[in-house]
Amino acid sequence: MGLDLPTGNALIGQGTTFQPPVRADYLRLVEPEMPSTRPGTLGRIGSTLLDLPWLVWIGFDAVLVLVGVWLGYRSCVWVPGGTWLTLGWGKMCLIQCTAFLLSALVFGLYEQQTLLRRSRILARSILSVTGALILTALAIQFVMYELLSRRVLIVSGVFYLALAPTARLLACWCISCHSRKYLIVGTDRKSRISLAGPEAMQSDALSRRYQLVGYLAMDAIEVGRQIDGAPVLGTIDDIERICLEYGVNEVVVGPGPTRNGPVLDRMLGCLKLGCRVTNLSTFYEQVMSEVPVAHLEPNWFLFADLKHYREAQLILKRTFDLVGSAFGLLLTLPLWPIISLLIKLDSPGPVFYSQRRVGLNGRIFRLHKFRTMHTGAERNGHTWAAINDPRVTAVGWYLRKTRLDELPQLWNILRGHMSLVGPRPERPEFVEELAKKIRFYNERHLIKPGLTGWAQINYHYGASIDDSRRKLQLDLWYMKHMSLELDLVILLRTLGTVFLGSR
Repeated sequence: MGLDLPTGNALIGQGTTFQPPVRADYLRLVEPEMPSTRPGTLGRIGSTLLDLPWLVWIGFDAVLVLVGVWLGYRSCVWVPGGTWLTLGWGKMCLIQCTAFLLSALVFGLYEQQTLLRRSRILARSILSVTGALILTALAIQFVMYELLSRRVLIVSGVFYLALAPTARLLACWCISCHSRKYLIVGTDRKSRISLAGPEAMQSDALSRRYQLVGYLAMDAIEVGRQIDGAPVLGTIDDIERICLEYGVNEVVVGPGPTRNGPVLDRMLGCLKLGCRVTNLSTFYEQVMSEVPVAHLEPNWFLFADLKHYREAQLILKRTFDLVGSAFGLLLTLPLWPIISLLIKLDSPGPVFYSQRRVGLNGRIFRLHKFRTMHTGAERNGHTWAAINDPRVTAVGWYLRKTRLDELPQLWNILRGHMSLVGPRPERPEFVEELAKKIRFYNERHLIKPGLTGWAQINYHYGASIDDSRRKLQLDLWYMKHMSLELDLVILLRTLGTVFLGSR
């Protein structure tokens, strides 16, 4: 989460929307009985709410927390001639707002996907409030040594749960009232991206927000046939009529048509109708928050403005890694003897396990972990890690579920082999195999591997070639958009994984 009108490839690549006023008589000449491409009132409200910056939702929640704390003080704090409750309303608001923000970020309350499911809204709201109340109580009683009114906490929590989830459920209802309709220009293989396939339809971001109306062909002979269940509605010459007839909101141009000058000229008519025009890769990135690897060309890496070459970015990221890993070691060191004892009691063998992994620019390093498998589990060669892997010990299952087995990698981060956030490092044997089957797989090594990453919080353990391809798409999206803000969000979501367990 707009100056001069660009033309040609600049227009298509950047997904720019230009909406000049359209004369009514012009539309009547084009097609007198066609419906408008504009959604209804509820649809516009839902689309606006879905695209609101997360800072707006934070401000909304902060106001509710402030009012809840004020109501708690007004209705529950009774001081008959004394001042037993020395903590003032202002300090209480500051502490509880901060605690709520951290808790909400940990449990993913401000992710756009939260607004697409009622169950997710309720679950994450309850978890965020519960975590905030616990953090507030701990901060007041064990850090500030102040007296705490449990009634104030309860009133503020109940007040928030009465209003905030209700507002989000209404937003979810408005969002479900309107799906943006999109049209794909191009019928070649590279235009048949998985957006119309069963994998994409499992995604809330696509199935609840977008509806594919069909394809446009370059040749009239293709009109009428089906592609992945969607019809070829016409040729490029019919694009304005089809946009009006089907109420198209977005025109997505495949890789082939973007290199065709006359086709791009025809796209300009869509702008006059209020349609957004973008290329297929950009559309996929914006909707799915990942990059479509199967349809990339080398020019994506050349012109994607990746952040890994910026010296200031690298210095900030390395500083963040040093501070974060040092703090993480100090914070988790008391757990290490307990984890070590559990590993020893559970199965014979060493506590730690080291393995060769591929790092920055393909360099090999030794990665350290708490042992989670039986000794000699890979005597028959390397195999994929699975969710219910029989080689994993009982204690190892819990360590993997909570990601605690990866704590020793904080030492790798201090030494500069890894970063806190980045693509997960793979073994050389797997990298060699995957690079042969997945195009651009080695490009993930342009940045340091990470303790956690965008793929880790959005996808499960990779257990196949297809899983690795999907995780690469998420890793490439992170490489394009990486920032300290995104790193912090990923780390907080990883904490949520530690508390709730990975998928």
